[in-house]
Amino acid sequence: MRSLWVKIFLWFWLAMFLVGGVLVVSVFLTRPDRPHGPFSGRPFGPRGPRRPEFTADTLRRNARISAQLLRRGRGHQLREHLDELERNTGIQATVFDADGREVSGRPVPEGAEALARQAHESGQAEFKDADGELLIAQSFLAPRGGGVTIVGQVPAFRSNPFMEPADLILRFLAVLLTGGAVCFGLSRYLTTPLIRLRKASCELAGGDLSARVGPVLEKRADEFSDLARDFDLMAERIETLVQSQLRLLQDISHELRSPLARLNVSLELARKQSGPDAGSSLDRIERETERMDQLIGQLLSLTRLEGDADLIVREPVDLAALLSEVCADADFEASNRHRRVRVSHSDPCVVTGSSELLRSAVENVIRNAVRYTPEKTEVEVKQLLQENSRVAILVRDQGPGVPEEALPQLFLPFYRVGDARDRESGGIGLGLSIAERMVRLHGGTIAASNQPTGGLLIEISLPCQIRVSAPG
Repeated sequence: MRSLWVKIFLWFWLAMFLVGGVLVVSVFLTRPDRPHGPFSGRPFGPRGPRRPEFTADTLRRNARISAQLLRRGRGHQLREHLDELERNTGIQATVFDADGREVSGRPVPEGAEALARQAHESGQAEFKDADGELLIAQSFLAPRGGGVTIVGQVPAFRSNPFMEPADLILRFLAVLLTGGAVCFGLSRYLTTPLIRLRKASCELAGGDLSARVGPVLEKRADEFSDLARDFDLMAERIETLVQSQLRLLQDISHELRSPLARLNVSLELARKQSGPDAGSSLDRIERETERMDQLIGQLLSLTRLEGDADLIVREPVDLAALLSEVCADADFEASNRHRRVRVSHSDPCVVTGSSELLRSAVENVIRNAVRYTPEKTEVEVKQLLQENSRVAILVRDQGPGVPEEALPQLFLPFYRVGDARDRESGGIGLGLSIAERMVRLHGGTIAASNQPTGGLLIEISLPCQIRVSAPG
């Protein structure tokens, strides 16, 4: 049975069957007077509830039959007829003639004789409730005079048990509990694999390429097992491709270091052997070599972060002191380009992580801001403690900002808003990408936004483990 549709159909069919069965059983068990005997299956079998109008009509017909039997001299058949009436309907009937004598030979219930006289005098049906038993008398007057009165004894009228509030509540609860139990099993059966698939998808989207659905779902014989196998194959393929890409990038980066080192040696030899006219060209070669070395270093850092995240040594880091050192170094370098880096506010706190990686993350963000802030302006840095046990590092430049549609892509590898501008500034589109990965490895987030008064704001949010009181 591999089809999920068939299973759903059978589950609902079973639910309907169980609900119907419980309803029938509850009706049978809660009836105050369950029928018995050979006529128990009939709507008005023995000991079943009787409606007065039904009993009166029945007695009226039987009174006429009794009068006919007596007029034809078949008094012996009258008792047999009344016995058959009791077997079929549960009505214990006796017959009185016009003088008030019982003529059927059956036991006379208490009060039946007086009730028969009332019915004979009034010509209408008379009713009497005696000790929980209902007596109904019905007369039949013959056209040629005389006539008979029949009195039937039946259990007192009871309302339909379906209409009793207590019974209705009981049956409703039985149906509700039975249907709820079956539907609960069905929902759990259908949603459990979906929850597992969603969890694995979130793990895969979060960077855990080893996330798998597992063999539990694969053992199911339906569409979910096929989906689980396809998901695991997809995740395995993605993991293989990403690992191959990282290995390729790391191998290429390492291989490029060797010819780059030989290029630097050849550059020094060329300086010694060439004349003054070659100085500018050699300086340009040296700058491009340094830029290539920087690019290779960033590529290695990026691949190391993706592949060796579990090898990071975590320790308490004084974030305020680290931020002060990074800003001091960045301000010294920025002063040569007629720019400044200033820490306008810093709340002392300690975070848990790698001091080297955190320093590199903050440094990449600040250097990126220095690169794009105009001359004779400053990069403002703030460190603020937040209420949710986190610390925010805000880095704002005074540049033109970036287009709103480009903000989510600033942290993608090799992404550059404008090729011409980045080429002139020396940007290669890896600084913010490396910073994003370093921050994410420390359980933090990083986001960019344009400020209304101008400039780009980069916000780094990290979990703060210890708050350090400011001195003084």
